Amino acid sequence: MNSNKDLHCPVDCPNRMSRLGKGYSFLFSIALTVLLVWQSCDVKYSDQTGLEIKTRDVPLAILVPSFLLIAGALGINTDPIAQKLGNILTKD
Repeated sequence: MNSNKDLHCPVDCPNRMSRLGKGYSFLFSIALTVLLVWQSCDVKYSDQTGLEIKTRDVPLAILVPSFLLIAGALGINTDPIAQKLGNILTKD
């Protein structure tokens, strides 16, 4: 679905995002999500117990930048989210 920016932007506009650019943004976001899942799951298989999946915490130093990269690639505006989180954390 096209946004209003795409509808009112001429074909040669530098801000116009092509379908190819959107596709690469989605692929990048999916790859980063798979990387996060791979970091948080420990999968083992043995003949006695079968398939075992254990989860572990992803370090915050990896998790937060990954979310920001995913949001940036998908074009999600993170300013309102950061403002609401700041209001919650600084409530007296």
